[in-house]
Amino acid sequence: MNYFLTFLRMENNKKSHWENVFTTKNPSEVSWFQEVPTTSLAFIRSLNLPKTAHIIDIGGGDSYLVDYLLKDGFEHITVLDISEKALEKAKERLGKSADKIEWIVSDITEYQDDKCLDIFI
Repeated sequence: MNYFLTFLRMENNKKSHWENVFTTKNPSEVSWFQEVPTTSLAFIRSLNLPKTAHIIDIGGGDSYLVDYLLKDGFEHITVLDISEKALEKAKERLGKSADKIEWIVSDITEYQDDKCLDIFI
């Protein structure tokens, strides 16, 4: 058996799975959805980070966390997700404010960047 081909097939299926989820389901239909991401917000706020802190939301997709980070005045927010569809939904929801966010379509296991970040969520 060719394990490399099996690995590639699994990786492709992972991306396909998440694209399917965000194409076919509304936020309220998934178990992880939170209208207000209370726990993440409480954690971030407890750190008393400056508004210039560099924050990355890993697997942020269509999460509302980015909305609240913008409302809190954070200036350097990145949202990374394997699903392009999830990020598109978030951008549509945010409208013009989406321009303030760096959006990255990537699997976190493959993501590389030299940028200095203050917090990974």
